[in-house]
Amino acid sequence: MLVIGLLLLGLYIMPTIMYRPLKWLLRLAGCLVIGTVFLVLLNWGLGFLDMHVAFNPFTMLVAGILRLPGLVMLVLISRWFT
Repeated sequence: MLVIGLLLLGLYIMPTIMYRPLKWLLRLAGCLVIGTVFLVLLNWGLGFLDMHVAFNPFTMLVAGILRLPGLVMLVLISRWFT
């Protein structure tokens, strides 16, 4: 009886403990997807000007989290160092 009680308590507590990290990881994955879309569109637009922005996980996160200011910053940094 004690084992069943502890098992039920564990089944109740475990999702509440794992909710925040899982929510954070899902939000980060969403930012990666949004950043990827933004970078693809930005590189497509900059292709007409013979420019590009590096495409890696860091730039995808910057573009996904900061949105338009992040894209502007990435363009300015890429122009500064090329």
